[in-house]
This record gives sequence, C-alpha cells and structure tokens, in this order.
Amino acid sequence: MIKRYQYDPQPLPQTVNGRFQAFLFALGISSLCLFVGGGIIWSALEETGFRFALMLFFGLWPVAVGGLFLYISFYFTWRLTLLPDKLVVRFPFHQRQFAVSDLLAARLVTVPNNRSPEPSVTLTLTMANGRSLRLTQQEMPLPLPQLLEMLVYHYQLPLTYEKMPAKVHHTEFGAGSRRPFTHYLQGESRVQVQSVAEICRWLQQCKYVRDTELFNQRDVWQHPGEFETLQKGDCEDHALWAWRKLNELNIPAEFVVGRTEWGENINGAQSGAHAWIAYRENGRTYILESTHKKQLVYPLDTIQERYQPWYSVDTDMKTYRYVPVAGVLSEK
Repeated sequence: MIKRYQYDPQPLPQTVNGRFQAFLFALGISSLCLFVGGGIIWSALEETGFRFALMLFFGLWPVAVGGLFLYISFYFTWRLTLLPDKLVVRFPFHQRQFAVSDLLAARLVTVPNNRSPEPSVTLTLTMANGRSLRLTQQEMPLPLPQLLEMLVYHYQLPLTYEKMPAKVHHTEFGAGSRRPFTHYLQGESRVQVQSVAEICRWLQQCKYVRDTELFNQRDVWQHPGEFETLQKGDCEDHALWAWRKLNELNIPAEFVVGRTEWGENINGAQSGAHAWIAYRENGRTYILESTHKKQLVYPLDTIQERYQPWYSVDTDMKTYRYVPVAGVLSEK
C-alpha cells in the first residue's frame, strides 16, 4: 500500500538531500572489492601459466563488483532541488537539470522486496525529450509519496491512478478481510433487486455504524446475508453487499479500498480510509458510494479527484493495484 502524507506547502525552491549513508556504503563496498581484486591480480603477476590465469580470473570478479558499486555511487542522488522552472539533481560527481515544461509524468512504482515484507518504492520522472530520472526510497530520506505530492502541488500536475493487474492477497485489503472474496458472493442472500436504483434504495434504509460500536472490534467485514439482517455496518459492509448485488445483475463491478477526500462527514464516516464500488454501465464508469445516503451513484470522471484507490477486486476474483501517476501521461 502506498501511504498518503499530509504535505504542508512551502514556497519554492525546495531542496531534499539524499541519504549520505547509502553513498558511503556503495563507495565502501566499491573500495573493498577493488582493493581485494587488485591485490589478487598484483599477486598473479608473480605467477605463470595456469596459476596466473586462475588468479587473474578470480581477481577480476571483485574488480567487476567494485566497478559496479562505484557506478552506483556515481549515480547516487546527492541532492534534489525543486525550482519554479526546473528540477536540479546533484550527483556526487555531476549534475543534471530537467525543465518543468518537459515533465510528462511522475509515477510511483512498488516492487516486491525479497529482503523485506515491505515493497520497494521508486519514483520515476519521464520527460518529453525521452530522458528520465528514477529515485529510490533508499536514496531519499523523504517518503517518495510525499515528494510526489510536492511535485503535484508546485507544478500543478493532474493526479490520477493507473490500475495494474497484481496478485494482492485478500488480507491486504484491510484488517477485517479474513476470508477470500468468494465468501461474499456465496451463501444466503434474501434481498432481491432488479436494478442499480433498487440497490441504492435498499442501502438508503441501512444505518452507518462503526465496527467499534457494533461489534466492539476494530474491523469486521460482514457477509451480505448478515448485513441484510442487521441493516447496520460500516463502509466495507455496505460496499460488499452492493458488489454482490451488482454481480447478480451481471453488471461488471469492482470492490475498491483506498482513501477519500470529501472534506465532510458521510453519515458519520470521516474522510480517510474507505471502501466503495466502481462499476461500468453503458460504456461509462460509476462510483457507487454506498454510505452516502443522499446520493449514492456518481460518474467517476466528475469526482475522481476525491478518490485515491489502493486495491480492487472484480467478480472474477482478479485483483489490481493502483499506481499514482501525475502529469500528461496520466490522461492516456
């Protein structure tokens, strides 16, 4: 999950220094490997024949590794400065500049990390002239999602979310997601509906109640049948019921979790972590905001800026991850 940070806007220029420890680590490994490899090769000069070739071979490996780490340290991001008209990236031994007018997109990408349960995060800046800049979280002390927010704010970049197929375990959707999603599409459900309008009318009769009040637990996801009995629950309970009913109507729908920024209470639900439904009908995508009793259905393109999706699952049990994309490319 890519977390969102509250960015306190400050005037430009803004400077972010890289992690000096990462630079020293790469430089230290490089020096050690070059020293070991150089020592082996120096000793090999006193040998002949097969022994000389063997020692030369084993000496070249540390030199190659040392050269790789030296290259990494050479491209280590020492300092990033945001100016009104350009981005200046200072490396240990050189400097690159990127005009803001050439900035096409800024994209956050998460990749699995074998050495940590948390995925690695990379911020990639793509320029109109084909150049690009990649910043890793290991290089920057500032969280990259916060850096992306700085770019969006200062350079007025449109922010959308790119949906990417990904294997997302159901437990990543929330603390209350303890069962596979097939569980919510199976089992008894007594309420019958014939249209989206009937789904909305039934949900308007339900009451929004937090899990801490209803179950004395932090997060509980009710089965749609249980929700029909109580007619009480939080956003996940409302959304899971609507998801099942849309599936029964053969309307393509996805259960989505993420964050909302309504700036108001939605029947007691503050802006923040949230669950909702996205569905397609007549070639258009809609948001079914199941806890918003006054109006439940909105065309996605009219309120997209209020929603920041993290993960979703469709009725075929395919899961998706959403990547924040800022800039011109996000419109494609």
